[in-house]
Amino acid sequence: MEPSGKSMARPTLPWSGSIKRVLVVEDDPDQTMLLRDYLEGYFYRVTTASNGVDALKAILERDFDVILCDVVMPQMPGDKFYYAVQRVKPHLCDRFVFITAHGETPRVQDFLNQVSDMVLMKPFHLDDLLEMILLLFRELENPKYNLAEGQPPRTVPLLNTLTDGFQPLT
Repeated sequence: MEPSGKSMARPTLPWSGSIKRVLVVEDDPDQTMLLRDYLEGYFYRVTTASNGVDALKAILERDFDVILCDVVMPQMPGDKFYYAVQRVKPHLCDRFVFITAHGETPRVQDFLNQVSDMVLMKPFHLDDLLEMILLLFRELENPKYNLAEGQPPRTVPLLNTLTDGFQPLT
């Protein structure tokens, strides 16, 4: 993941007067650190979890404005975590942005088609992540922006290959 070369200026965030909380659920420590550092650079308050079990504990302690969740993880994968959140705090289910390198796997496709319009395919550019989060906020704040039900998941395609040697999970 790297910032895209689309523009030299950093995207601007609308100021709502409150710091947004993001839960990053990712089993790769390098990706976790990259995502945390990037989002904190935009003044998000970031909590991290390396699997669905730890993420569920975080969810039970507090609500989050965004849940950035890998789909394929050990212990409790993203789909099981989502269904657990659906049982204990269903109001948070519309705050998920899923990330995956396994978008072609039938089980992953079926899950994402059922539950989410917000999907980033690994590897992705960090600017695309920020745009997806801002789109999520816009949809949550104004229902007229919501997507029609039954649409396939929205994905952000890879724009450039990675040049820093960072490899996504396989």
